[in-house]
Amino acid sequence: MNIFQPSCLSILGVLLVFFLQGSCTDQVVEVHKAVGDSLDLIADYPKENLEVQWKYKDIEIAEYDKNEIKKLKSQYYERLEMNADNISITVKDLKLQDSVLFSIVAKTNSTQHPTKFINLHVHDLIRDVQIESNDSWLSSKNICMFHLWCQASGDPNSSYSWSGYTVKTGQNLNISLHLAESATLNCTANNTISVKHTTKTVECREPSGTVLGVAGFLQMYLLIAGGVGIIAVVIFSGTVAACCRWRKHTGKEQSEGGNTVYEDVNTDGIAKKRTESVVNGMTIYETVDDMKGTQNLPQTLYDKINYQRHPAVSANTSSPYQEVL
Repeated sequence: MNIFQPSCLSILGVLLVFFLQGSCTDQVVEVHKAVGDSLDLIADYPKENLEVQWKYKDIEIAEYDKNEIKKLKSQYYERLEMNADNISITVKDLKLQDSVLFSIVAKTNSTQHPTKFINLHVHDLIRDVQIESNDSWLSSKNICMFHLWCQASGDPNSSYSWSGYTVKTGQNLNISLHLAESATLNCTANNTISVKHTTKTVECREPSGTVLGVAGFLQMYLLIAGGVGIIAVVIFSGTVAACCRWRKHTGKEQSEGGNTVYEDVNTDGIAKKRTESVVNGMTIYETVDDMKGTQNLPQTLYDKINYQRHPAVSANTSSPYQEVL
């Protein structure tokens, strides 16, 4: 039994050494900040005979010695704020390029304290999230294929997750929907310091250029037939109206014109004067006033040669034309 006691003591000793070494190892702290925030680097050690150096990477930016803090020339010089009460410095107005490893090195005359490492991550705030999408119609299966992607403005390294219709991580999402089916999707973007989300609803609709179903074909046929019928009625009505107007106009002209200039007997068989049978009065053939028809006056154009033409042949004349000679 006693031969195992030295080995047990040696094992305990080794474990104690490893524990003590682990407790004295350097500390690394992960810190996430937003653009414009501030970072406090505190040296929480006993102040007696304490000397502290603040560094980024291997470049010293500030030091504490003899109860006094002073900043050194560096890219952070204008943005450093000193606080001697708690032995700390503050880096203000953080930028994306400030995502570096800071360190705090502290010691006294007799002690070297473990170095503290602050691994800083500076992020942009997520200001907005949008869901973009495009779709295509798969006629062989009568379904719509949707390709969606989530885009956050601010931090390009944001993480994305989908919920609602389906659950998935990642920026892109592909889904399929049957005709008239819809889906509401929610996308969440986060980057440790901020979270934003948005919602979008998509619906599967048959493209206008695809082949119509039976109901759609019948509806289209009825619409076309109705349109043709209306056009036919309009054309027929217009034709009838035009014919009626033409006949009315023709009858009016005939009634206004009456008998021709050659007509001297009206329809009731009663003889009319030539001036009464002509609408516009005398014609080019009219030379003698109708009122003189009963007198012994010239009746034709030839009678003017001998105005006092004898009505019959006498003993002194052999013919009516001898008076001319």
